[in-house]
Amino acid sequence: MLTLALANIRTYARRFIAVTLAVMIGTAFLSATLMVNSSATASLQRSIGEAYEHADLVAGIDDDAAATASADSSDAAEQILGAEQLAAVREVPGVGAAEPQTTSGARIAADSGDYNAVVQPFAADAQLRATELVSGRAPSGTGQITVDQKHAEQYGLSAGNTVDLTGTTPNGDPIDYPATITGITASSNSPFLGSNLQVAVSPERYATFTGDEPMYQSIMVRLDDGTDPAAATTAIADALRAHGISTPSVMTGQERTVEELASFTGGQDQFTVILLVFALIALVVTGLVVMNTFAVLVAQRTRELALLRTLGAMRAQLRRSVLIEALVIGVVSSALGVALAIGVMAALVGYVSTLPEASFAVLSVSPVSVIAGLAVGTIMTLLAAWAPARRAMSVAPLAALRPADDANVHNRIGKVRLVFGLVLAAGGGALLAVGAVAHQLLVGFAGGLLSFIGILMLASLFLPGAVRAVGRAVGGSGVPAKLASLNAVRNPGRTTATATALLIGVTLVSMMMVGAQTTKQSFGAELGRNYLVDFVVDSPAAYGEDFGGAALPGAGQDASGPEATPEEATPSTRGRVGEAQAKAASAIDGVSAVALLEPVARDADGNTLYAADAGVLAAVLNDPDLVPANGEVLAGQNVEAKQLTVHALEGTETRTLEVKRSQSDFSLALMTTATAQQLPGYAPGGAVSSSTSADGEWTMAAYPALWIKADAGLDTAALQQVGRSLAADLDVSDYLVTGGAMEKALFTQVIDTLLLVVSGLLAVAVFIALIGVANTLSLSVLERTRESALLRALGLTRGQLRGMLALEAVLIAGVAALLGIVLGTTYGVLGAQSAIGSFAAVSLSLPWAQLALVLGIAALAALAASVLPARRAARLSPVEGLATE
Repeated sequence: MLTLALANIRTYARRFIAVTLAVMIGTAFLSATLMVNSSATASLQRSIGEAYEHADLVAGIDDDAAATASADSSDAAEQILGAEQLAAVREVPGVGAAEPQTTSGARIAADSGDYNAVVQPFAADAQLRATELVSGRAPSGTGQITVDQKHAEQYGLSAGNTVDLTGTTPNGDPIDYPATITGITASSNSPFLGSNLQVAVSPERYATFTGDEPMYQSIMVRLDDGTDPAAATTAIADALRAHGISTPSVMTGQERTVEELASFTGGQDQFTVILLVFALIALVVTGLVVMNTFAVLVAQRTRELALLRTLGAMRAQLRRSVLIEALVIGVVSSALGVALAIGVMAALVGYVSTLPEASFAVLSVSPVSVIAGLAVGTIMTLLAAWAPARRAMSVAPLAALRPADDANVHNRIGKVRLVFGLVLAAGGGALLAVGAVAHQLLVGFAGGLLSFIGILMLASLFLPGAVRAVGRAVGGSGVPAKLASLNAVRNPGRTTATATALLIGVTLVSMMMVGAQTTKQSFGAELGRNYLVDFVVDSPAAYGEDFGGAALPGAGQDASGPEATPEEATPSTRGRVGEAQAKAASAIDGVSAVALLEPVARDADGNTLYAADAGVLAAVLNDPDLVPANGEVLAGQNVEAKQLTVHALEGTETRTLEVKRSQSDFSLALMTTATAQQLPGYAPGGAVSSSTSADGEWTMAAYPALWIKADAGLDTAALQQVGRSLAADLDVSDYLVTGGAMEKALFTQVIDTLLLVVSGLLAVAVFIALIGVANTLSLSVLERTRESALLRALGLTRGQLRGMLALEAVLIAGVAALLGIVLGTTYGVLGAQSAIGSFAAVSLSLPWAQLALVLGIAALAALAASVLPARRAARLSPVEGLATE
């Protein structure tokens, strides 16, 4: 049988090409998905665990055990990992060095602007050093620092520059001293540090940030050569217990990284779950297409197999022959698929790692991804061949030489399919609805998968009828058109096999297009509600500054304050943003709209309310629906009241306004200018809201602010440039420019990246489906060689024959594509509801143009798949065609 199987592979090599491609690409899809999972995990571990990469052990406090102890005993003392514990660890025998892991917040004032910074000590021990010098030298003494390379380039900092480093001690005492940059360090990949300027100072200087009682996050340990890690772990834990840490945690750097990764993801690897869904989609697509293709191949050889049986071959021998063919094809195709996956992932990770923000990306080819690809591809091919071979072997030889009946509701096969198909379609549909209502992605996926399998089982019962109905409706009057319409349904099994492959692909494409569009629309609306505006520029006077960053003498004091001078008594003219700044902001590239918000009223608690023109607010708000109506106040989640009692700054008579609440935590409350004008005593432009202390010594003033809308489509770098331009052109400090633009851009970038990944994975699935379409149509045309020759002999021209086959393909593809779009749209909407409904309001958005493009591409793909076989059939002479077996 091995000889027969290998001979069949050589004989039918051309027909096995499509099967090989389908298995290879499907296996590559599955293996690549698993490699994405392992690579993402490895990259996150490399990023999060960067600080522990060179530590032999990491000591700290077991927070879970501490929380349990605290819950069990109200007398449990607070545990602090500090200088005493660090000294105790350093005294443990076998410990070569121990360095604290700790950071503090600070600000750096340079010539180019003011920046938020994270300060950490430059460790004395080279192995435990979290900061690696790229150039220059390490900081020493109290007046030297290093900065990271990425932010140094971004902010125009270099070795030799002098900056001001400011911060506060744990006791609230200010830290303010000039520092010289002595070196540039490699930028950290840690998500906890990467977004801030990373500054390292000498341990001596860092002591001023921690005070007399420092609190460390953990202690990194380097062991002497030859020290037993297990013994050292026990000794360090005992030393910590002896010095006030009742629940110590001592583990390797890798173990600490895994623990932090789990806490970083909330203990749930949602990324793995999402990728597992795509792995299952890959498995389903590949299985269905390969099974469909193999079924056609084996069915085409039914007469051949029956003839061998009449010549004495046993059923088991022929079945083994078919399975050996499948095994050889499965093993070879799966191995090629795994190799393809490794190559694609290596190229992808290599490119991603060149990006500054993803330099920590690393390729991880897990054994599971290789073994799973080989096993699934081989087993799937065997299963795909088993069912058709078993069906062919179960028929008597003489019966197999006759045409077989297709599945329909009048025979046993059709009745079985009808029952199981209806059960799976109805049950899966109900489960899909439950997943959408309960916002459970895995439940919805299971329901969608079961219902889709049920629909595919019913396909042979409704697809031929649908093609027949469409053929009658759109069929032309010419002979080729009529023949195409009749041939499309004359062999229901062939029609179903051809249409099913395309139905799978179009359903997946439509599902992801609708789901992605709906998700992006929903996330966009949600981000618009959470981040009201892109940029906010506060008045410098609110922070005691004038324009240019100079201190504002007497800022925050009333004119009657003891230190106020006549010049200082007019805060509205100093450090206050106004029309001039609004005009300057509007002229900046990347700015589309600017609103000047002026303080106009106060509520019963003394909080200031602002006002701006309704039309301008509609232009700057990310969600224009949030513009408050006449008589309304827009407030954040911090305002719980449904109504606010307010009065104008220059008036005492109150009015009650309805609260329109946004989902933002932004505390600033505002109304339209039209509403403000209705308040008794309203004074437009120039008023400064103030709240006087009980003793009348001072007045806290609320100054105007600018709300700014950025141009649509700007990436993170462009938005950063807009923020820097706002600070420079308005002559204000960097920290006065805030807003949700960067956060919104990062969220949008994550969404777009995920959708891009999904599209890439989906493109593979679609390509597999198109291979199934091409292979099924090609085999269908080859099956009908004698039929085509007979039509030629009866007078059909070559052009008419090609047109008939092309019309038949387009008719079947059009029906399958239409049904696939309907199914995919349904699955996409319900899938989006299942995936994001728990944290965002789902806004339905259908990409009509893209769906129409899918329909057109499906028809063109079917047409292209029929061109070569149709040309071959047309070029074959009637005599040769009639002689073909």
